[in-house]
Amino acid sequence: MADKAARNHLDALRQAAEGVREHRTALRAAEDAAVAALRQRRTAVVLDDARAELVPLGPPDAALAADLVRAQMLPPIDPDAESMLRTFTQDVPDALEDVRRGTGFSAVFASRERRAAATRGHAFLDQTLDWIARTGAVARLQAVDDRHVPRPAVPLQALTDPRGPLASIAPDLSGGTALPLDGLGGLPSVVSRLADAIARERSAHADVVNAGQSHRAAAARAALDGMDIERLRDATGDRLRLGALRDAGVTTVGAVLRRPVVPGQLAGVGETSAARINGAARALEAAAREDATIRIDPSQHDDRTVALVAALQRWEAAKAVVGPREQALVDGLRPLATMIARNVTTALVIPSQDGTTADSICQTIIAGAEDAWRRVQRIPERAGAPAGDPWQDFLQRPATFFALLDEAGLTRPAGAAARGDLGDDLIAQVEAFALDTSRLSASLRGYQRFAAAFALVQQRVVIGDEMGLGKTVEALATFAHIAGTTPGRTPHFLVVCPAAVVANWVREAERHTDVRAFRLHGAARVIGHRHWMDEGGIGVTTYETLEWLRSRTPEDLRFASVVVDEAHYVKNPDAKRTMNTRALLRRADRAVLMSGTPLENRVDEFRVLIDHIRPDLQVVQSDDSPLRFRQQIAPVYLRRRQEDVLTELPELVEVEEWSDLTDAESRAYADAVAADDFHAMRQLAMLGGAQSSKVESLLEIVDEARANGRKVLVFSYYRSVLAAVVEAVSAGGRVYGPLTGSTPAAARQDLVDEFAASEPGAVLVAQIEAGGVGLNIQAASVVVICEPQLKPTTEWQAIARSRRMGQLQSVQVHRLLSEDGVDAALVRMLARKAQTFEDFAAVSETASASAQAVDVSDSKLIAQVLREERERLGVPQLTPERADEGVGAA
Repeated sequence: MADKAARNHLDALRQAAEGVREHRTALRAAEDAAVAALRQRRTAVVLDDARAELVPLGPPDAALAADLVRAQMLPPIDPDAESMLRTFTQDVPDALEDVRRGTGFSAVFASRERRAAATRGHAFLDQTLDWIARTGAVARLQAVDDRHVPRPAVPLQALTDPRGPLASIAPDLSGGTALPLDGLGGLPSVVSRLADAIARERSAHADVVNAGQSHRAAAARAALDGMDIERLRDATGDRLRLGALRDAGVTTVGAVLRRPVVPGQLAGVGETSAARINGAARALEAAAREDATIRIDPSQHDDRTVALVAALQRWEAAKAVVGPREQALVDGLRPLATMIARNVTTALVIPSQDGTTADSICQTIIAGAEDAWRRVQRIPERAGAPAGDPWQDFLQRPATFFALLDEAGLTRPAGAAARGDLGDDLIAQVEAFALDTSRLSASLRGYQRFAAAFALVQQRVVIGDEMGLGKTVEALATFAHIAGTTPGRTPHFLVVCPAAVVANWVREAERHTDVRAFRLHGAARVIGHRHWMDEGGIGVTTYETLEWLRSRTPEDLRFASVVVDEAHYVKNPDAKRTMNTRALLRRADRAVLMSGTPLENRVDEFRVLIDHIRPDLQVVQSDDSPLRFRQQIAPVYLRRRQEDVLTELPELVEVEEWSDLTDAESRAYADAVAADDFHAMRQLAMLGGAQSSKVESLLEIVDEARANGRKVLVFSYYRSVLAAVVEAVSAGGRVYGPLTGSTPAAARQDLVDEFAASEPGAVLVAQIEAGGVGLNIQAASVVVICEPQLKPTTEWQAIARSRRMGQLQSVQVHRLLSEDGVDAALVRMLARKAQTFEDFAAVSETASASAQAVDVSDSKLIAQVLREERERLGVPQLTPERADEGVGAA
C-alpha cells in the first residue's frame, strides 16, 4: 500500500504533468493568437492586374515570430507520452483523492463505498508506482517538459522566410516575399496628392454638369416661354378649355408653369381641368428639358454661358493631370501608404492563387510607386487653376471646349451615325471596351472614343472619317491605350504618312500623349531611329523613307501598331511604296489605315487596302450592290461624316497643318532671313510649284474636300501666293478668283454669287484683307489660310465669312504652317503676347470690325521675329539703323 511519501511523490509528478499541459496550452494559444493577428491585418491590393495580400510587419512583430518559433520548439507528444500525461493529470489525481477520503481520520466517517474506493485507489497507486519503476515514466515526463527552455530571440525576418514558422502552421500566410518599405517613405504624401488631384477633377466635373444643367434649364424655359398654350392640348389629348387662360392673359406654357392654375381661379376651370392643365404643362417642361441642346454660341456672351465656359476650362485644367491611371494608382497603393504612415517597416507580400509570384508583385508595386511619383511631379502647385480669360480661351480653341462638353455627357449623343455600318454584336463589343486614356491628354468626343475602341477591338481596320473629325487623335488614342496597358518598356509604334504632315504628326503626338515621338525622316532620321529603337514610342516616317527604314530595322522587331495616313497613297499594289508599306504591316500586331476619301465608291481600290490588313476578308469587286459591299467591309471599316456626329453644328473645326521646309526652301529661307526680307520669308513655302511644302498640304486638303463634295475658300495676304494657289488647284476642278483688293465691289459679290451657284468641289481664292471682310460666303465649308496673319482679327473676320448664319455645314479651318520657318516663330510670338488681348472680352460686330481692339504693333512684331530667326539660324544681327530699314521695307 502506497505510504505518504509515495503519495507525495505521485502528487509531485501530477503537478509537473499539469504544468507541462498548461505550458503547452499557453504556447499554442500564443501561436494561434499570433497567426490570428497576422491574418487580421491582411489587406488586399490590386495594381495593374496583379492581386496580392499585404501583411504589415514592424519591429514589435518580432514577438509574434518568437511566439511561433517557441510553440514549434515544443517536444512532440507521441501516443505513449500522451497516455503518460493523461495518467499523471487525470488518473493519479482521482486515485489520490479516493485514498484521502477513505483512509485515516476520514475513514471513521466514511461509507462502505468510500472505503472500497480508497482500497481501489491504494491498489492503483501501487500499480502506478510499479509502472513508473518499470517504464521510466519520470524520464519520459522530463523529456516532454521544456518549461525551463527560455523564449528565443527571433528576428522579424522569420515571418517572411518561406521555410519559417508560418509554413506549417499557416500556409495561407507563407510563400510570400518581404517588401522593405524604408525606401517608400514618401508614398503617403504621393498618394495623398494624387487623391487630392482626383477629388479636384471630380469637383470640377460636377461644376461642369451643374453649369450645363443650368444652361439646359434656361434653354428649356426660353422654349416654354415661346410655346403657345395650344400645346397643352397636344400633351394631353384632351379638349381642354383654354379660353379662360387666354382671357386672363396667360398665353404660353411658361406662364402656366410660373403660376399654376388654381381650381376656381378662372371661370369654368374646376379641380379636374386645373389638374390636367398643370399636369400637361409639367409634361411639356420635362420634354423641353430633355430636348434642350447645350450650345456655346460666341455671340451669346451672357453670364450663364460664360459660367459654363469657365467651368469647362477649370475641368480641363483639373483633368489634365489625372485620369484612370491615377485613380488605379491611388486605389492600389493606398493600403501600402497607410502602412507606411503607421511606421510599418516591412510588408509581407502574399500572391493570390493565379500563378503570379510574390517577387513579380513586389516589382509591380515598386514600379507603381515610381509611376505615382512621376505623375505627382507633373501636378503644378496651383493644379486645376487655369490661366487666362475663359471666354478668350474658348474663342481660340472652340473645338476643345465642344469636345469637353461631349466628354462631360452634356451633348446629345450622335447615335447610330457614330457607329457607321457596324453590326449590333460588334457595336456591343466596341462600346463595352474599356479604353485606357491614362497616357492621352486630349479630350475625346464620343465618336472618337468609339473609333479608337473599334480599332483596338478589331485590331486591323480602315478609319475613313471625313476630314476634320480628328482621325489623328483617334489613332493616337489607340497608341496611348496600348502604351498604357503594356507593362515595362514602351512598345514600338509606327506612322507612315506624306512628308508634308510629318511635322504635324510629331506635334500632335507630343500635344496629346506622353508617348515620345521620333522623326524617321529628313536629316535627323538616323538619330531619331536610334532613339526610337532604344526607347520605343512613335516613329513617324514617310512613304519615300520606307525602304531606308526597312533596311535599318531588325526583321524580328514587331510593331505594336502601324498607322498608314492618307492610305490611298498605297492603292496601287505594284507601286514600290505599296510593297514597302505592306511588308511593314505584316510585322504589325495592329494596323490602322486612315483616309478621309469615301473609298466605298471605288471598290477596286478599296479592295487593295483591305487586302493589306485583312487578306482573309473577301470583298467582291462589284458596284452593283452598295449594301452588300458595306456589309462585307463592315468588320474593318468605319466612316462618319461631320454632319452625322458633330451635333452642335455649325462647329468650327480648326486644324494646324504643319510641314517641313524642303531643302531648297530652307536655303532660300536662310537667304531671306539674312536679307531681312520678312515678306519673302512668309511666302516662299508656297512659291515653288507643286514641290512646295505647303502646296502639297493644300492639294491634300482640296482633293479631300472635293471628294467629299465641299467647297473651299483659300485666303492669303499675298497676291503671288494666290496666283500659285490658282495654278496648283485648277487642274482638279473649277476655281474662282483671285478676289483681291483691286476687284471692284460689285464684281466681288458677283464672284461670290457665281461661287455659291457652282457645283460642289469649287475653290474660291481670295486676298484675306479683301475677301475676309464684308462678304457672306456660306457656300464654303472648308477654309484654308496660307500663312499666319499678324492680327488675330484678320483671321477671325475671314473665317466669319463662311461661319455665319445660314451655314448648315461645320466649318473646317486649315492653317498651313511651316515647322522651321517664320510661321513657327510667329505662332510662338503671338502666344507670348497673349496678355495684349486681356481687355478683349467678347466677339461682337464692333470689336471684330476694329483691328485696334486686339492689335499688336506690326513693326515691333516683325522686328522681334527677325531678331529671333537670325539668332536661331546663327545669322549676325543688323545694327539698329539697318534693322529699322528692314522692318520698314517689310
